[in-house]
Amino acid sequence: MNTGETEPNDLVPLLLEICEDFLAQPGPPVHREVDDVLHAHGITGGPGWLIDMLALSRLRLQNTDDGPKPSSGPC
Repeated sequence: MNTGETEPNDLVPLLLEICEDFLAQPGPPVHREVDDVLHAHGITGGPGWLIDMLALSRLRLQNTDDGPKPSSGPC
């Protein structure tokens, strides 16, 4: 990957996606380690929670980069 062609803000969604993909692949031993780290930080949602938060954060960043969305509701 040539980072000279990528804006710095474009790297964050890419890194989030890489982490999301990685955490979705491993077996129970890795998920137990991730769960231990989350518990050490007071988070009890487990690896699934972390994967969801990575995905939601990535989507929010991508939507923010697209600019404001028009409102479809009444003013």
